[in-house]
Amino acid sequence: MAELKKVSVIKLLYYLIPLFLDAALLSTYLQGGIIYWSDSRFPFNPIIWLNKIFLDYWNSPFFPGAPYEYSQDFLFIGLFIYLFYDIFHLSLYISEFLYLLIFFYLSQIGFIKLLGIIEKIFDKKTDKYTYIGALAGGFLYTWGFYAYSPPILGVNYPFFVFYSLFPLFLYFSIKYVFMDKDHITLSLFAIYLILLSGTQFTEFPYLLWTIVIYVLIMLSLWKLSKKGTLVKLIRRNAIIFLISIVADLEQLYQTINASISAYHYGTHQEFLGKPVVIFETLYTYESFHIQTVFSLFSNYDFLGLLVFISLVAFVFGIKKDKISKFLLSILFLFIFVGGLLTGIINVIPLYSLSSTPIGFAAIGFMYSIQFIFTGFVLSFTSSLILSYVIPWAISFINSSYKKILAIIVILLILSSYIYSFRIGEYHAEFSAFNLPVNATNIFYPPSELVTTGNYLSSHAAYYNILKFPQEYTSGMYDDNGTKAVLYTYYPLSDYIYGTVINIPAVNVVYPLYKYFPSCDFKNITNYFVLLGAKYIVLNKQEYPGPGVPLGYAGGYPWNYTKFIDALSSAPNITLVMENKYYNVYVINLNVSLLYPSEGLAENLSYDQLFFLYSNNTLKAQTQSVIYGLGAINITNISDVHIKIVNNYWNEIYEIQVNASRPFYLVFDEGYSQLWEVLINGEVNTHHYIANGYANAWLMPAGNYEAVLELSIVSTIHLLYIITFSSLIILALIYVIYRFKNFKK
Repeated sequence: MAELKKVSVIKLLYYLIPLFLDAALLSTYLQGGIIYWSDSRFPFNPIIWLNKIFLDYWNSPFFPGAPYEYSQDFLFIGLFIYLFYDIFHLSLYISEFLYLLIFFYLSQIGFIKLLGIIEKIFDKKTDKYTYIGALAGGFLYTWGFYAYSPPILGVNYPFFVFYSLFPLFLYFSIKYVFMDKDHITLSLFAIYLILLSGTQFTEFPYLLWTIVIYVLIMLSLWKLSKKGTLVKLIRRNAIIFLISIVADLEQLYQTINASISAYHYGTHQEFLGKPVVIFETLYTYESFHIQTVFSLFSNYDFLGLLVFISLVAFVFGIKKDKISKFLLSILFLFIFVGGLLTGIINVIPLYSLSSTPIGFAAIGFMYSIQFIFTGFVLSFTSSLILSYVIPWAISFINSSYKKILAIIVILLILSSYIYSFRIGEYHAEFSAFNLPVNATNIFYPPSELVTTGNYLSSHAAYYNILKFPQEYTSGMYDDNGTKAVLYTYYPLSDYIYGTVINIPAVNVVYPLYKYFPSCDFKNITNYFVLLGAKYIVLNKQEYPGPGVPLGYAGGYPWNYTKFIDALSSAPNITLVMENKYYNVYVINLNVSLLYPSEGLAENLSYDQLFFLYSNNTLKAQTQSVIYGLGAINITNISDVHIKIVNNYWNEIYEIQVNASRPFYLVFDEGYSQLWEVLINGEVNTHHYIANGYANAWLMPAGNYEAVLELSIVSTIHLLYIITFSSLIILALIYVIYRFKNFKK
């Protein structure tokens, strides 16, 4: 009994040590702030965040035509922050700290379990040194080079979730395929819960490398261990594949649509004279070199190279048994992926296939060599090899004293290697746009942000919100202007249901970037109303801002005073909130996102549109410029009336029409064929672009009911129902099966 207690205490220490280390490192890294980087978000208001995942599919930072911004992949962070912040009333900092800590810790526990089950499959005895190796490998996996580069600490939360859970996913999958006797087991249930996050389907390149690692490990284990038949291997993995699809139907559906858009963007759009996918590939080759990869991305090449050479030497030096052959396959994958990342294996020729039937796959593979995707493979494979090298090396030492000394030396090398990523500052910095200081990914949300956000969440409803200054990339300064956080997603967007018109893309908003507030206008408010804006937010502590170049000649030549003066003198605009960071203005006019309108069938430029409305030539939400073949001019619709009977989350409108003549029904969200109007159950095919960006339908005269809806709403609802009901069904089947066995 005493021996059992001794072993239990030792194992308990193995599991507690990484928890304390993770907590210490996270508190050091966060420094009382939260992570907010250019491709991330943070659920400042988790309730709104969850509503956007399940209900507000149309929501996007700027004039959404399709619902690609909030999906199942944001589910876990939304639920966790909701639990900590709204239920337990912890601070935003503590909420994120606990969220990150949980997944980091699960990652390292996953490494311990993964190493143990692989040893078991190869009929190896697991000892305390196996735990030490697994802890070291798991620590490198969570806090090594990939932690300090995108996406783990800040760039993309979805990557973080599945990255952290991947070792556990592999463990339960291996256990289910090779160890479990029944088809419905707790392992399968655990796999379903992990996959429920949807994060493995966030990006297809990430999914590709997940599949590559998974297939390589499964085939290697089966071939080397000879456990089970090929039929069983295929059957069990087919079940895992099936539940992967069912557990993530909504995310898979969204990612397919997004990937189609990414394909067209990468092949048909250019950046600096090259197709986007080629530019990004060449940029990757320029950023990562051979010595970078094979020194394991250490800031000190010799230190990282020493670690890598040690790993390779151990792999080739150990006795040629099943473990060594398994590690050789893992090492081969590391070298192959490293070759792709550095350009030794050049994928540029694949672009010539872009217009062929396999063009979609070819372009997707070109995207997949970027470090944000391949770094995952390199991090996992190097960490897994290290996990085996440490116990193997220690096993050759006979003296207990020398074993302890060897462990200390290994841990010192490992910690020195990891520390090389932390030299200077604890977290990443970004210098660009002539910022007076470097921007970081650590954000200290000021009370003014919370106050302003709560005001907008309770007042702005589904209205669009204009944000000034219009910026491509933004950063908020602290009180003394000594720190900045870089972001492209506006923090206030997580407080509101409506759309934040923030980025001056080359569309109807771009003239604001060029002309406002420098020019004099008869009625600039009329243009704001055209955009469906009810509130205007001026951020007074932001860079890049006025006077800072943003990639376009001149940038903003004016300061914040000019914005304040222009908004103060604009008609029907009132300042309703003012603090150190923000001015909030309300437009004192009737603004609607859905309205009847006259139509002027003209093909006008965005600048022409801007001046027509800002100078009162056309009246917003009464007269619209209609684009599209078959559009006709319509005037004098004073006898046309519509009544919104029901509005379901701005995705489904039920309206009553009373019109003596035809008119245009304008919906003030980004144009997309996904938006449909049904009259008596029939789709209105007369769908046009209004005002350069919005939806417009030519409506017939008469008294009737019509429905405006996002056509995929019912599909997404169905996908969620299938996903969550399948989890319940799986649990019930397991309980019933166990109950029957118990009775026997």
